[in-house]
Formats: sequence, structure tokens, C-alpha cells
Amino acid sequence: MVRLLPVILFCLFSSSAQAADMPALFQTLQGKLSGNRARDYAMRIWEHDKWCTFPEWKKSGGEARAIMEERGFDQTALVETPADGVTLSASWTNPIAWDVKQATLEVIEPANLPDEMRYLCNWLENPSCLNIWSGPTPPGGVETELVLMESSNPAEMAKLNPAGKILLISGSPGGMKRYLDPCGALGFVSDSIEGKNRDFITENQWFNTWSDLPGGWLMTKADSQKNFAFSISQKKGTYLRNLLRQGRKVRVRAVVDSRYYTNDTLTSVTGILKGSGSEGEEILVTGHLNEWGANDNAAGVAAILEAVGVLSDLVHEGKLPRPKRSIRVLLGAELYGTLPYVARNLESMRAKTVAALCYDTGAENYDLATTAVNLYLNPNVCPTFVDAVFPEIIRLYYARYNPDRLWRTQSYSMGTDTYFCEPMIGIPTNWIYMSQAGHLHHNSMDTIEKVDPRTLRELSFLAAAYLYWIANAGEDELAWTARLTFARGMDVIAEKAEQANARIMNAGNGESLGKLLTDGAETIEYYTGLEREAITSILRIIPADRKAKASAALDPYRRNLDEIGKTLSRQFREAVNEKAKSASVVPVIPPKTETAWEKEASTIIPKRAYFGTLSLEGIPVAEWREVTSAPKWWSPTNWAVVSYWWCDGKRNLNEIKKLCELEAERPVTGFDLIKYYRFLEKFKQVEFVR
Repeated sequence: MVRLLPVILFCLFSSSAQAADMPALFQTLQGKLSGNRARDYAMRIWEHDKWCTFPEWKKSGGEARAIMEERGFDQTALVETPADGVTLSASWTNPIAWDVKQATLEVIEPANLPDEMRYLCNWLENPSCLNIWSGPTPPGGVETELVLMESSNPAEMAKLNPAGKILLISGSPGGMKRYLDPCGALGFVSDSIEGKNRDFITENQWFNTWSDLPGGWLMTKADSQKNFAFSISQKKGTYLRNLLRQGRKVRVRAVVDSRYYTNDTLTSVTGILKGSGSEGEEILVTGHLNEWGANDNAAGVAAILEAVGVLSDLVHEGKLPRPKRSIRVLLGAELYGTLPYVARNLESMRAKTVAALCYDTGAENYDLATTAVNLYLNPNVCPTFVDAVFPEIIRLYYARYNPDRLWRTQSYSMGTDTYFCEPMIGIPTNWIYMSQAGHLHHNSMDTIEKVDPRTLRELSFLAAAYLYWIANAGEDELAWTARLTFARGMDVIAEKAEQANARIMNAGNGESLGKLLTDGAETIEYYTGLEREAITSILRIIPADRKAKASAALDPYRRNLDEIGKTLSRQFREAVNEKAKSASVVPVIPPKTETAWEKEASTIIPKRAYFGTLSLEGIPVAEWREVTSAPKWWSPTNWAVVSYWWCDGKRNLNEIKKLCELEAERPVTGFDLIKYYRFLEKFKQVEFVR
């Protein structure tokens, strides 16, 4: 067990410490927030979003703006970006506009099937049954054979002689779209679904990926416009699959009345509760529109509108002072809506946006014991005080109102609009959602009756409390924020030290023990430095002319974190020596030799060309190196993305590689950063600083 010297716990922190005005803020919010009203907002948005067409998406954006105006937001605006399939937002290509009037899929042979198995899809009755961006059929549709594809291996497709036919698959159609045209196949029917339980037998997945690019997402003008895909239940899929396996011929009639067009826009909406401060600072809260699901994510949007709507009510009623910083709501298509906004406002966001919050998905059933609030923290590129403050606000809320509610913090993840924390933007960002709607994710069950008003009220409360606190935070909150951040820093460093101690128990010889000694000491030192930066980040909430004084007030916290790091490092070294003595070995420190790869890597200093992540759109796939899928999504071991965020034009590839390994807690293997970055440099995704 890690032991901390009493002098290091220098009396500044108490787990019960809290901002003096938090109970009063909770009490003010308590009587104003309405889950039923938020559910009404979700319904108003979902009745348009569920159709997943550009005309209906415009209506959902307009509805969100109307709600903002009803709630007295000080400013609202629609933000339009070209839906032409060619315009770039950072490195991502805007989608091409798409509309559909009707789509059906019907079995015409064998005859006399039960109606449930004959009439497979009707878009007007179930919009989730059609893969969005599906291309049109000729008027009257196409009648053709259904062919069974047993695996998701593209090599199997050509062997099935699928020209002019439709393939029945059990995988995701979007990932295999690019193989349709070379084989002459018309499209897919899929019974794939994310979850596997009895509730899903009669339901179908909603597919929102239709790209010819590996790892692509929304359709662009470069993608083939010849194909379509339908989604059916596993019950229907199993029935058809059994017919085909018996050697029966199955013919279907597919009708898709859709169109692509380029003279339209993708609509986002923004609204502001204006702050009283003169520095023009903002807090950003975002959630994505434009998806099939009522929980994902009309519910998340509704919780945001209710939270900021209540703050607006209280400010205009004189029950809360106007916050010092403005609170800005930004709603639009996931990533494709926020990327254009950031591109237009990058400099002002870097300078003026203090923090961001993303809301994505409510919970279907508030009463389930497993229903939990999940709060995602920031990655190592963004050490920040908000990762201590927001969890504490959540803790205080549940301690007061619902002590039995399950809630937890999670390591950083990117599956939605959480990229604002990356260094080219630099806005610390938390992502919050309620679990137990996960089984509804992207399937036909995610309908409005599955939205629980009680979860919306709770999510709205947490958002309102945090947004109002951070919109007002300044010098008066410095000590409380510093204590929280310091306490979290202690926990993080102690956890890393404990992990290092646990590893040495399995060391079998001097060489392995020496390697663990070097790695463990390095890890403790690294995370001590990160937590010092998190304390320094508190200066974000301090006015420019007061930062020097505030920084001096933070010095004791930083010094004591350094002492903690040194103490834990010393204790770790002592544990290594004890292990060596008990095993009768001598730790052998690895020699500092430089490989040919490391020598070359030390000369490569990449500087990013784009904020966000890379799509690689427009670059021939045959030219790609080290990646087989577009590196759009951050995860600790997605080396293409993790490394890209460290490319500041100052670090060389050796240094970047080490930072990746420290965060992932494993070596970079199976991925050559030199080859990858030479590829990126060739196609101007980075430049090399000479």
C-alpha cells in the first residue's frame, strides 16, 4: 500500500469541502426544472429528426431554435454549412444533401408467405428500416433475387455472382458499401443489430453510415450513388436465411424514392444566455441533433434546452444573478455540425471559451438499479481542473437528493462531440450520459415513449448546476477549486504509483526489475507533472489582471504535489530494492542506446494541419500507410489519433511515441509512426518543422 507522509497532506483538503453557494444554487434549481417539459422538447425535436432527411433536419433545427426563443435566450441563430458533399470542415467533408419520400421492400417469391415475412420494410411506418443516403431505384422499383452472403468477407461477395441482385448479410452495410459496385450488386438487406437479447428479435438496427471510404461515415459527392440498403429484424432475417439455405429462390421488390442534391445546407442552431462580464468569455454546451433515436439524442438535446432554459428563467426573474460568462448552446449533426462552427470561430473559441460540456443520451428507465450517470473526463493532452469540479458537483447533488444513485467517472472517450479538448482548440470538455438506454442504441426501439422524464430532469439539473457554477467561477472559487484539483491529483499519482508497485511483484530477474524501475519512476514523474498542470489550469477562470496573484496562491498546491510525487517515487524505489533483495537479484537499468528508428524519429518534428481528427478523405486508399480505416475516433491505443494530438511542431516522434505509451500504459506496437507521418506529410496533413 502506498504511504503518504502526513506533512504532505498539509491540511488544505477536506472531502466535505464545497463551494459556499452550492446548496443555495441547488435549492433555487430544485423547484424550477421539469422533466415532463424536457420530454415535450424531446418529442418536438424527434418528430422531425426520426425521418433522417435534410428537409426534416432543418425543421428539427428550427424547432430547437423556437424552444430557445420560448425560454428567453438572449440570442439565437441558425448556422448553415453547405450540404454539397465537397466542402471541407477541418479535414472532414460535408455530407451531400439527401431526401426520401418512400421506401419499401417486399418478398414476391415464394408466394403466400405470412404478411410479416412478406412485407419486410416500409419507411413511412419505420424510418429506421432504410440505410440513410440510400440511392433511388427506377420508378416502380426493381425486382430481383436475394442472395445469401454468409460472412462479412468481401472476397465472398464476388463468388456469389451478385450482379443485379441484393445481398442478405448479417453485418453492417456501411462498412461493405464500397464492394457493391465492383460486383455489380444493387444493395444489401441486413439483420445486424448491436445487442443480442430477446427484445431485439423483432427490432432492427438503424444504419447511418454510407460511405465508400474505409471508416467513412456520412456520404459525400465522391461516394457511389447507385446503391441502397435495408435493415430488417433478426426474426425476418432468420426466416429468409433458412429459405435460402434450403435452396429456395427468394425474389424481392425494392422501391426507394430518394434523391441527392447539392444546393442545400446542413443546419445547426446556437443560442446564448449572455453573461455580464466584459471579457466576452463563454461556456459551451453541445448535444447532437439529426439522428433516428429519441434517447439518442433528442433526449440529450432536450436536457440541455431545459437546463439553460431554467437558468434563463431564473436570471430574467431576478432569482439568480446574470452569470459573468455567457452560456452558449450549440446543437447540430454529430461532429458534422460542430466542426464547421469551430472552423469559423476557432480563434475566438481558443481565447474565450473556458470549458465545454457534451450531453448525449438519456436513460429509458430511471428506476433500474443499473441506471447510472457516466461522466467522461479529459485526455492527457488536456490536464484540467474541471475533471475535479464536475464530479464534485455530481457527488454533492446525489448526496443531497439521491444517495443510492449509481454514478461514475470514465476515462476520456471520443464517440461524439468531445474533441474540443484537443490542443489546437484547447477547451476542457466533459461528456455526460445516462446508461441503460444503451440497448436502444441505433435501433428501432429508441422511440419517444422510451424517454423517461425523470432522467431528463436529473440530467438537466446536473447541467444547470455545473454550467452556472463555471460561468461564474473566479477568484472567490480559487481555494475550493484548488483543493479539489489537488485532491484528485493526489489520487491519480497514488494510483499510478500503486500500479507500478503491483507490477514489480511479478519481476523474475534483474533485467525485468530494472525495466520496471525505470518505467515506474518515469510514470510517477509524468503524472505528477500532469496534475501540476491541472492545478495551473485553474487560472482559466481568473481575470487576466489577477492571474499573477492567483498563480502565487496556487504555488503551495503545486509544490506539495511535487513532494507527493517525490515521496511516492522514493517509496517505489524502496519497494524495488526490497523485491530485489528478497529475490537475490540486482536491478539492471536498461542501457540508453538509440536504435536506427529512434535516430530517424528524433529528426521528425510534425506540426498538425487540422484541428479535430483526420478523415483522409480525398487521399487514395492505396496510398494509406499504417491505417486501414479513417482515423476519426480517439482511443488510448489508436496510435494514429493519439499521436496526432501531440503534434505541436515542437515534439519529435520519439517524444510523441513516449507520450502515447504513457497514456495507453503499453508500448506502441504494430504501428510505425515514421511511416505514418511521412505519409501524412506527403499529403499535407502535417508539415515537418525543419
